[in-house]
Amino acid sequence: MSEGGRKERERGGGGSMMLVLEGLREYIMRSLHLITILTRPTQCLTVPAIWSDRAKSTMREAAVRSGIVKPDDHPERLMLISEPEAAALYCEKKCDQWNLKHGNTFMICDAGGGTVDLIVYEIEDTSAGRTLKEVTSGHGGACGSVFLDNNMRRLLAYKFRDYMAQIPACAFESMMDSFVETVKPGYDGNEDQFINLPASANLDQLTDEKIGLEDGVLRLPASELKTEVFDPVILQVLELMEQQISQVPGRLDAIFLVGGFGSSDYLYDRVRAQFDARVRKIAAPPRGELAVVRGAVYFGLNPRVVTSKISRRSYGVMTRMTFEEGKDPEESAVVTNDGIKRISKNFWITYPKNTEGAYNISSHSSDLYAYDDDPPIPRQVTDRGITKIADFPIEIPHLPSVKIGDRVDMRIDFIFSLTELRIEALVNEQRFVFTSKFEATDVYGA
Repeated sequence: MSEGGRKERERGGGGSMMLVLEGLREYIMRSLHLITILTRPTQCLTVPAIWSDRAKSTMREAAVRSGIVKPDDHPERLMLISEPEAAALYCEKKCDQWNLKHGNTFMICDAGGGTVDLIVYEIEDTSAGRTLKEVTSGHGGACGSVFLDNNMRRLLAYKFRDYMAQIPACAFESMMDSFVETVKPGYDGNEDQFINLPASANLDQLTDEKIGLEDGVLRLPASELKTEVFDPVILQVLELMEQQISQVPGRLDAIFLVGGFGSSDYLYDRVRAQFDARVRKIAAPPRGELAVVRGAVYFGLNPRVVTSKISRRSYGVMTRMTFEEGKDPEESAVVTNDGIKRISKNFWITYPKNTEGAYNISSHSSDLYAYDDDPPIPRQVTDRGITKIADFPIEIPHLPSVKIGDRVDMRIDFIFSLTELRIEALVNEQRFVFTSKFEATDVYGA
């Protein structure tokens, strides 16, 4: 095995992610050298909305291994925020432009290169300032602008199927570059587009009327681009938006299109055509391609802007609840020291799907389980559909006044209202924050 391959293997999961973060850390250190010497700034990284709890945990581990934060740093020195949430904070700063007020709702459609993430927020004006509350369970899909590129690549390959032997790979990539840099951002659904074949490959005189090629210039009819390249992706985005709107009680006040793909004129026109009668305002904020990174900065300055979130799945722990005749199988029954018949591996719901809040549980070490489907929810952690997703080991700190055998009171708060899952343990009036180790099998998109 090569030295590079060996090092990659040693990194384990998240190796590629760590390489990216190492480069980011080096850039930060060069750009902000004086600041990093004088202070220990809080770091904020954005993650796609469709990432699982385990993927976000891997991001944190990679950030530690890359040196962005140290292993002994407080967990809050590195904050993660979902990309649509960061975009929402950016748009919230611009709300005055669109006259959005207390009680108004708006959808973020963060359309990037790989994914499109969506979520709806409600504006709440409080004595502490303006905050946001999740209205829908945000979701997304793999239908970003890179899929336009894939469609275009297939279309070009089909058009030039009789010429592939004489078209160098670099010439084909040059045509793709023209699409990405010129055709894709300028396409409006009405005007035909043109791509020049590179003269360096002696293709500037090539003519084939059957495919719209004349003297090295390829004509792409607007209708063909619509059906073969743009609409297969745009229709997926519109369907995701319909799913979000169906969850909103009442009228949606605004839709904001952000991200690189979100600045597409054709996407904007299609969104307006489909939703204009149902939504008061549809807009693409200024510098929408920077909405996520700027929103992440706002989050770092004020991480309490989003006050509540909707659970994407039902979370729970294993407990011994009272046995219920007719509901629980007899083989799962145990009689505990208090003489009560209980179910041995009960799935106790701590945070139901589609609800808000955080719940308190008393335990020294809790495995966390999840159920992704709708009710009815199974009663045992061994039932079909319930998955162990994380282990939260509670490390009891050194307590000088406590002897072996003494009772130690502990309260554990499972915090579900953040981008990451975490727990806070209160031990003898001392508070400790822990993150979790997620199971490798947990691949659910949060």
